[in-house]
Amino acid sequence: MKAFVEGLVLLGGFLAVAAFCYYAVSKLGDFLDQNQADGDAAYDQWEEQGDLNIAAANPWAMQAGSQVLKDMKREHPNLHCTLSMGEEPELLHALDAGDVDIVILYSKAERNKAVRQREVMLPAQPFINEDGVKITPIHPAMQSQFVAWNNQDRRPFILEFVQKLCGQGA
Repeated sequence: MKAFVEGLVLLGGFLAVAAFCYYAVSKLGDFLDQNQADGDAAYDQWEEQGDLNIAAANPWAMQAGSQVLKDMKREHPNLHCTLSMGEEPELLHALDAGDVDIVILYSKAERNKAVRQREVMLPAQPFINEDGVKITPIHPAMQSQFVAWNNQDRRPFILEFVQKLCGQGA
């Protein structure tokens, strides 16, 4: 009888340890699943944000582009933007090389299946540069420009910038 009672006590202790281990492992699994979900959400959010490199051939396009970027940064605070200026051949070369995402040109780029482009009318408005010098256009009328970007690049920020810039000029 004594051996039977000892067996029951051992069996009860074993079942208690097994139940505790099952509970601990299930809580650890829940913690790891939640941690993985939080990490995935943070990674997805980082991927949503990113870099946007824009180059223009003239200061009027740069002014309009910087205003669109200012609005986009308000909506997407983690968006990192770079604005560059250069001559049209340099800009097209940089676009082909992948150094910039979007270029704003005076003239339409050569027909190329790898490049999409849209015409946009941008205002030539006076602005004050960082040194406090007011820069005024001789002809303050709307100026025809062309926005070009890589046809294979489907990042939402590129399309959002093009859409907002082209909608602004209208």
